[in-house]
Amino acid sequence: MALINKDFRFEQKRERHPALRWSVFAVASVVIGVVIAKTSSTPSQTADALPSFQPVEPSRDEIARLSFELTLPELQAKQEILDTINHENSKQWRELTVKSGDSLSRLFSRAKLTQQQLNEVMESGDAAKKLTKIFPKDVVRILTDEEGTIQALRYEIDTESYLLVEREYGELAAKEHKHAIETRTAHAEGTIESSLFLAANDAGISENIIMELAGIFGWDVDFALDIRKGDSFKVLYEEIYRNGEKVKDGDIIAAEFINDGDAYLAVRYTNPETGRTEYYNPEGKSLRKEFLRTPVNFTRISSRFTTKRYHPVLHKFRSHKGVDYAAKRGTPIRAAGDGKVIFKGKKGGYGKVVILQHGSKYTTVYAHLNSYNKKLRVGKKVKQGQTIAYVGSSGLATGPHLHYEFRVNGVHRNPLTVRLPSSQPVPKRYMADFQLTTSPVLAQLDLLSSDTQVALAETE
Repeated sequence: MALINKDFRFEQKRERHPALRWSVFAVASVVIGVVIAKTSSTPSQTADALPSFQPVEPSRDEIARLSFELTLPELQAKQEILDTINHENSKQWRELTVKSGDSLSRLFSRAKLTQQQLNEVMESGDAAKKLTKIFPKDVVRILTDEEGTIQALRYEIDTESYLLVEREYGELAAKEHKHAIETRTAHAEGTIESSLFLAANDAGISENIIMELAGIFGWDVDFALDIRKGDSFKVLYEEIYRNGEKVKDGDIIAAEFINDGDAYLAVRYTNPETGRTEYYNPEGKSLRKEFLRTPVNFTRISSRFTTKRYHPVLHKFRSHKGVDYAAKRGTPIRAAGDGKVIFKGKKGGYGKVVILQHGSKYTTVYAHLNSYNKKLRVGKKVKQGQTIAYVGSSGLATGPHLHYEFRVNGVHRNPLTVRLPSSQPVPKRYMADFQLTTSPVLAQLDLLSSDTQVALAETE
């Protein structure tokens, strides 16, 4: 406010000497006229070459978009400045935070806003319907005048878009707008000393990226069993920026994982015909298999596939035709492959069970469950990686774990060693496009190691 008052005093001081101001203006005009005359007489220069200085002001939409990056006190301070400059009555910004079980009506009622005001907002345009899908922890910002009448409403729909309701010519008008979204490329690498998560943390990458990395290589590397000290990774990935500030990580572009001396490479590629994006090795073979090697993330194996195991509950030796993954109760269990639910219910010592049919040849069994996905139904199709149930200890079990079986034509196979069928490679007609698209990315990934080696040599 002090700066504004200072500006006002300066304007007042200038108004006291209008004659002096016009004299200066006249002299300046003469000087500018001489300069232009001389410029016009020079053949090598034209009027088009003269610089044009146009004041650039942010649009109303840009101002609204950038205001989402402001805190409530900053937004309110800005509003006070605008109200003062425009000689308007002061308005007040408020933040309404959505709580569990809230509807928009309940949110307005708690803020002491009337049903009539709510109706006016909802009738301000089709875009206002986005407010019917609010979620806990969402924030709705509302601007009211001295009488409590809503002048504006702002709501983040998602990372990329927002809702803006403003009063125009006395009536509220709702519009959906887009943020300025920018995608940047980032990279990281690390070596595993104790765990993958700690190595990722040391490398400065998020849990989401490391989970995606494990998902990409999960068909070839069992991250519950195969990880060794000294294994390493390199990853190129996207970062999403909104209005110049990072809001989240994007997808992995390319990655390398070295497990027990074996190197696995992956690069992202989108099929021009189908639009489907998958990860492939440099030869164009899909890393995606028809089945996940492990249906639960980052757990330990408590019992392996064997023809003779001492049962901890029955106290006798019997075959164990699956693999047990010890995990916390409630850990999500993923469908190992695309398929159909053919059984959901209790089955003797297995407790709560889900059985999936994958085509005519393969079947997977998930036992000792705590609970099921609420949407899971017999006969319903599921996608690979979809959560179908949660780890428990139902049936004959001494503790929470998943018992997982893999059957081929009805015959039990060891899930840890069975050869998994692969997805289709890049079609031959797109191999040239694949190589042209992915070669620069793989070269960039390869440079990460070179840069690291140079950096290490310089520090020695």
